[in-house]
Amino acid sequence: MKKSFITALFAVAIQAHAASVQEQMEQNPAVKIAVEELVIANHILYDQNAVDGYGHISVRNPANPNTFFLARSVAPSVVKVQDIMEFDMNGKALNGDTRVAYGERFIHSGILRNRPDINSVIHGHASPILSYGLTGVPLRPVYHMSAFLGEGAPIFEIRNFAKPNPDTDMFVSNSDLGDALSQTMGLQYFVLMRGHGYAAGADSIKKAVFRTVYAIQNASIQAEAMKMGQVQYLTPGEATTSKETIEKTIGRPWQLWTERVKQSQ
Repeated sequence: MKKSFITALFAVAIQAHAASVQEQMEQNPAVKIAVEELVIANHILYDQNAVDGYGHISVRNPANPNTFFLARSVAPSVVKVQDIMEFDMNGKALNGDTRVAYGERFIHSGILRNRPDINSVIHGHASPILSYGLTGVPLRPVYHMSAFLGEGAPIFEIRNFAKPNPDTDMFVSNSDLGDALSQTMGLQYFVLMRGHGYAAGADSIKKAVFRTVYAIQNASIQAEAMKMGQVQYLTPGEATTSKETIEKTIGRPWQLWTERVKQSQ
């Protein structure tokens, strides 16, 4: 009993003296790069209409795979380094940080906890996406830029997981719903959220942003093509091959988007 008590006190002491995000940036170049990219990504997503006053992006801590970085609850367009908080995989803020966090941080913790291949998660409400989650029409890749959509994005139906009442506020506001969203996503990289928006994931911030921007473009193109007639979607083989090719070049749009947001600041 005494040993357990001492162990608990030791754990609390470690937590109380845990390095802040800024301290970790000073100590570890990889953390500095990740946090600075995270800030730029917020601005890019706003500039590209992937998010508005709402929406957020996270990144797994490169120095600790069991924690992740996410801004405090502010609009993506104004996120600064000082706004970045650190969370554990249950969505709990670390380092004694008591600032108001995004209520839907469980989207990030759920996906990052269950998908070790994903290091960055994005959530937003871009309007071109919404119709697919509402109607059940599959969001499928219509061109090479969105090949990561594979055979179609799954749809998260919160009514199937909400307890005890299926009538919710539509928010993924706890760990159970975060897990359910991750399970619906499966091994895909993009998931629709009925009556809400989307979540996207990738092994890097740059790739997550790339996938989000082009998933939204795909949604608009697909909707227009469906008005004209029978749509020719990428076959599974085309999607796999195209994804491997195009995602080797994501540094190009990232450079374009970064310069664009820097010039507007």
